[in-house]
Amino acid sequence: MSFLSSVLPITVDLLQLTLIAFLLKGPFKRYPILFLYCVVLISADVLLGWAFFGAGTGSPLYRNIYWTSEVLIDLLLFLMVITLTREVMKENPLWPVVERMLSIIVVAAVMLPFVLFHPFFTQRWFRHTSQLLSFSGALMNLFLWTGIIGKRDRDPQLLSVSAGLGVAVTGVAITYGILQFTSANFRWLPVLFKSLTALGSMAIWCWAFWPSKREPSPGIEAVPDPS
Repeated sequence: MSFLSSVLPITVDLLQLTLIAFLLKGPFKRYPILFLYCVVLISADVLLGWAFFGAGTGSPLYRNIYWTSEVLIDLLLFLMVITLTREVMKENPLWPVVERMLSIIVVAAVMLPFVLFHPFFTQRWFRHTSQLLSFSGALMNLFLWTGIIGKRDRDPQLLSVSAGLGVAVTGVAITYGILQFTSANFRWLPVLFKSLTALGSMAIWCWAFWPSKREPSPGIEAVPDPS
């Protein structure tokens, strides 16, 4: 377990840097929130490392940075699902109905943490807010998949981005759900699951933007087959 807890975060960070490099080469304009998500993840890791060596994991500084970054990261995933769903379904006849349903989910996800969980901005509040945002994102991702599959001209890259997004939001939602019913001796299991889903989502996104999967640049003709 100690080996995995050391290797997994490093691997995820390397994939994040790789994804940032891929996005900067072209797809950045289409997926700006995904780029911002990666930047926030890297920044959070740097700040957590600084807080760890400066004050320790039990310090208020470390806890505040950890939970604030968690909510911000989950909020970015939530916004990513919304923007991609709108892009996919804006020309679909069902879009007005889906838009109303999404609006209800958005309002619920934003308002419910302040209605259901007290006091505000405590560790419990942050945990439940992250879980609610992730669950709402996973629910909305179903609309995104429905829109992509329903299109005749399916975009393989967008489908892969949606798959990675689904893994990310579902992984967080399930992790926080399991943590509520897990004893202290076995909390490493849901934490490991969360790390593995983070690794899986990053791997899917890197595969989606892998340079060899892109179309040839304009003006570059394919070499004819000598046969």
